[in-house]
Amino acid sequence: MTSFNVTDNAAKRIGFILGKEAGKTALRVSVEGGGCSGFQYKFAIDLARLDDDLALEQAGASVWIDSVSQPFLEGAVID
Repeated sequence: MTSFNVTDNAAKRIGFILGKEAGKTALRVSVEGGGCSGFQYKFAIDLARLDDDLALEQAGASVWIDSVSQPFLEGAVID
């Protein structure tokens, strides 16, 4: 399992933002190949959880990470 953390401050802010987005339920974090520039880290407000997502719940915030991105986010912290 991936070691990934969300600070309390970040969780509160994510929960606040999600509360303003009708129908959106989580922050999705993903990593995409960026070619010569290296990896690109994506953040999006999302509605549907995938079966293989890692789901983190904290202080009213939900964060989802797809299975392909999980190894690249090992040890990451959202603050």
